[in-house]
Amino acid sequence: MAIPRSERFWQQHVDVWRASGLTQKQYSKRHGLNAMTLAKWSSVLQRRLRATPGQALVPVRVVAEQVPASAIEVRQGGLRVLVPVGTEPRWVAALLRELAAC
Repeated sequence: MAIPRSERFWQQHVDVWRASGLTQKQYSKRHGLNAMTLAKWSSVLQRRLRATPGQALVPVRVVAEQVPASAIEVRQGGLRVLVPVGTEPRWVAALLRELAAC
């Protein structure tokens, strides 16, 4: 009777197989695995990876620093933000909370 293997076990083998340059059949034979099971897990893990939302790149445009005539400097960590005087305090507070969460 076959011993059930964990998802982590198969994830490690799929990763090593992909980096090896071997075919699934060659890799499976060398490691005593069933090639069809390796193929199945490779497919399952690839589908999960595509279905899992990941990080996205967001376009950012950097412009020359333009300091408002009257501004308040807000620093959070290594970030520096210039906020025009008269900016809604709730907005500044929300900005600071979001920056702190990064």
